[in-house]
Amino acid sequence: MKFTKIALTLFCSVTIFCGCAKDSDVVLKINDKTITRAEFNEDYNRIKNAQLKNAPKEIQKSDSYAALAIKDRFVNDLIIRSLLEQEFEKRKIEASEQEIKDKKAQIVAQFGSEEQFNNILKENEITEQRLNSDMANEVKIAKLIDMLGAKEASNAEVEKYYKQNKAQFAVPEKVKVSHILFDTNPESIKRKITDADKEAKLSSANIDEKVKNEVARKEKLAQEVRQKLVKNPKNFASLAKQYSDDPGSAQKGGDLGFVTRFQVVKEFGDAAFSQKVGTISPIVKTQFGEHIILVVDKAAAGTQPFANVKNDLKRYLTEQKKIKTLQNLIDGLKQNAKIEYVDTSLSPDNIKKKLDEALAKQKDAEKKQGAPKSKLKALDETKKEN
Repeated sequence: MKFTKIALTLFCSVTIFCGCAKDSDVVLKINDKTITRAEFNEDYNRIKNAQLKNAPKEIQKSDSYAALAIKDRFVNDLIIRSLLEQEFEKRKIEASEQEIKDKKAQIVAQFGSEEQFNNILKENEITEQRLNSDMANEVKIAKLIDMLGAKEASNAEVEKYYKQNKAQFAVPEKVKVSHILFDTNPESIKRKITDADKEAKLSSANIDEKVKNEVARKEKLAQEVRQKLVKNPKNFASLAKQYSDDPGSAQKGGDLGFVTRFQVVKEFGDAAFSQKVGTISPIVKTQFGEHIILVVDKAAAGTQPFANVKNDLKRYLTEQKKIKTLQNLIDGLKQNAKIEYVDTSLSPDNIKKKLDEALAKQKDAEKKQGAPKSKLKALDETKKEN
């Protein structure tokens, strides 16, 4: 079982506004906070566009089921963020510049590098100012949860969870493998040939002939390399570096590390898991080409020992307690809040009505196009989730 850190805030990057907007401009009132149409549209459109940028044009329309579902979540998140801002003010909770800087450093570390983190920000159109606001909210929420008295998971609770959920800690059978790939896929070879033919001098017949010859050459090479390995398996790493067409593993001597059956294509998995440790496989054909496989080690299926997962599990259960504590507060704040949907189209009832209409329209279109029942069922399930 892998434990993933769960964010304690609704990281939707929306800005909470309050002040003296004209009544005609206001679309939403949350106690004494107001949201104008321009402010709402700016954040909603940014989030919607980021999430649907690769979707078909029909899905990107504001009246599509996907866009309406995003709006439904956005309105709810906006209300929660506003209520939390009011709670911060009430409890005089603030975030210093150093705390914001430290929180940002933690988030960057989770993404592996600042470059990767900045790419995510760019993709989601999140500015430095907006990022700092989100980091400040992360800090404030952590302080708020501490004030609410969320407790750390006890050792007894951790052990009880482990015993009652052992299936979550199951480890599938694994093999540690190395491979040498020979690219004999005709389409892949054809792309390389046409890419190299900058001036388009080759005819279709010429290209087909070259593809056929290259496939034959690679197949022959695979057999020759395998014969060398059968005689001396110790040369596997050096031959992988010399001949493998898999750039990701070639420079590591063909090493793929430990893999499960679900991490590799069927033909590769069937061969690797049936082999004995230290043996060289026959030529294995997959959609990627022809492989020579060396099984380096095997690990039987089993259950991770409690000692190996105790610390991660304790952090996970503690965070679940914090989330529950925060959710209980949010539920209470929403129950006692005065929320006015000045623009009635933003009310939950109206959005739900639009969602039902969009779903019915989408299902009708799918039926006319002969969509499989499983896809229609998926739409129903999406509706229930929302």
